[in-house]
Amino acid sequence: MQTTSDTGRRQPWFSPGPDRLVLLAIVGLTILRSWALFVTPLGLGVDEAQYWLWSQSPDFGYFTKPPLIAWIIGISHGIFGHSEMAVRLPACWLHLATSLVLWRASTWLYGAGAGRLTGLIWASLPAVGLGSFLISTDTPLLLCVSLALLAIAGVISEKITPARGMFFAGLALGFGMLAKYAAVYTLFGMMLIWAAGRHQAQPLLPGKHLLIAIAGCLLAVSPNLFWNLAHDFSTLRHLGDNANIGQQNHSLMKSIQFLSSQAAVAGPLVAMLMLGIFHAAFMALRYAHDDPAQRRARPPHMLPDKHASWLIWMALPALGLMTVQAYVSEANANWAMATYPPLTIWLGGWLDGHPNAAWQKLRLWLAASAIGVNLLISGGLLLATAAGSLGPLTPKSDPLRRLRGWEHLARDLEPHLNAQMTSQETARIIADRRATAALLSWHFYGLPVEIMVHDLDGLPSNHFEANLSWQRQVGKQVLALSQSRTPPAISGIIWQGDPYLSQTQISHNRMRDLYIHAGQE
Repeated sequence: MQTTSDTGRRQPWFSPGPDRLVLLAIVGLTILRSWALFVTPLGLGVDEAQYWLWSQSPDFGYFTKPPLIAWIIGISHGIFGHSEMAVRLPACWLHLATSLVLWRASTWLYGAGAGRLTGLIWASLPAVGLGSFLISTDTPLLLCVSLALLAIAGVISEKITPARGMFFAGLALGFGMLAKYAAVYTLFGMMLIWAAGRHQAQPLLPGKHLLIAIAGCLLAVSPNLFWNLAHDFSTLRHLGDNANIGQQNHSLMKSIQFLSSQAAVAGPLVAMLMLGIFHAAFMALRYAHDDPAQRRARPPHMLPDKHASWLIWMALPALGLMTVQAYVSEANANWAMATYPPLTIWLGGWLDGHPNAAWQKLRLWLAASAIGVNLLISGGLLLATAAGSLGPLTPKSDPLRRLRGWEHLARDLEPHLNAQMTSQETARIIADRRATAALLSWHFYGLPVEIMVHDLDGLPSNHFEANLSWQRQVGKQVLALSQSRTPPAISGIIWQGDPYLSQTQISHNRMRDLYIHAGQE
């Protein structure tokens, strides 16, 4: 990959020396994460199994999420076969791509040293370490947000023409919305940039360029919008349900807990350093109207960071809105992930940007410390992934318990299913909940087994209730899973014999107990 220098000569994107060492470090970390996926004994999580199930029926939308995650998993599953590694492998390599994109954006804005630090910071974030193991909609979203930032950085650094750059930024955010609707926060950030600069003589983002970006975004996301229109806006309605706005708590403590949880997302030192963007943005606004003579008179370390103000506008919507969401109802720590690409670019620039040698040495020491702490955390996550355990740090409840034991349940079901398949072409299972249905669909892939759930109230609340709900077929044998020895209350089934108990130890103090009930419809 190449770019054009100020002299017009073609230059490699990665120059010899430090660039190649940093690239080797990031790629090496990605390879280690891929190895951990290959050796881990941990099975898929509920959401991962459901995304995989969607990937078996490609579409422009699904009941609870847009389609990009399913497309990505479907391609990987088709190439690498039916394994947990195939489902998760795209995650760590998409994060590698995000590191490289942010590296390039930071280089265009702040210089080569800042770019290297930005790439390392991103690759070492604890959230990236966890997101390289458990594939989620955040992973492709963050790459798309980073591509939008790269396009804007290209416009600012005059590497890309404004109209083309803003169209590319809009396209990237549109594809981001195909991953997760949280990409709209970054679009809100662009609107804030326009609003803040619309009275300036030379605004960073003129209104016509904002409209071009919005057009690009709508073009990319339009297949999913049309799908929602044809499906009663099911994904958008689920998004509203997931926010739990109806259950309002108005708890300031929850907002504080949400903000505190960002230290686990970014790492403690990195999170603290990122707070410095507010001071940098204040300085940029304070000295925004300096004339050239005033600027020359200021000491170099007092010169404002001209990029901090627009980067904070790009970061603020996700963090601000989710803090309000936490106050009103609840918000998970990862719901503000769109905040971190712009903050990472700024932090890389700040850490490499002091003109005084002594102060710059201190900043580089801070950079090494922050990245080192995060690499220790990420290393622990990598070892836990490979071993399938947190070792001596494992709490009694064990957060990894949800990834264990499903293959044991599948083995317990096999003799019951074989008995069914002797009397009918397809075995039928009514799962007790979405989680069980998703994981059993994965374990019985390629077999004539129909996995269903019973929609008690007739109002679908998940993919299975909407698309794979139990429909009575008179005379068919059926198995039903329940957490109770008493058969589930499903009218239209005659239960036969005593249930079989499938019992699996999933943590020090937790068992997964499910009763297998046999019946005839």
